[in-house]
Amino acid sequence: MASAGNSGNNTKKRRGNPQNLIPWKPGESGNPKGRKLGARNRKTVILDAIERIGKAKNIDPAELEDAIQAVGIEKAFRGSFFHYEAISDGLYGKLTDKVDVTSGGKTIADLIAAANGARRSKAKKEVQG
Repeated sequence: MASAGNSGNNTKKRRGNPQNLIPWKPGESGNPKGRKLGARNRKTVILDAIERIGKAKNIDPAELEDAIQAVGIEKAFRGSFFHYEAISDGLYGKLTDKVDVTSGGKTIADLIAAANGARRSKAKKEVQG
């Protein structure tokens, strides 16, 4: 029995609307309001926490920061890839993967529709063959 909100005709799982995959126009922003006023970045939050903890434990914040770094280095030395990556990213910058995708002038929606059509065609051939 179909639920009240579903007529039962559409049982396929939907994968988003290709019409919503239109890129931003030049000069247009995906976040026009920007960051909320008063919102702090991660670095500021961490430095404030180190300062508060240092004051509470009567430790100089710079010494506390050095101790935290030393623990991270020790964990990286013992094989923690997470800590190694964090230290490496801090020293040398985060690695980025650069992928060049060209579409030959087609929109993303057209490319997705073509890919879905190719999958259906391949599945149909496998069933027939």
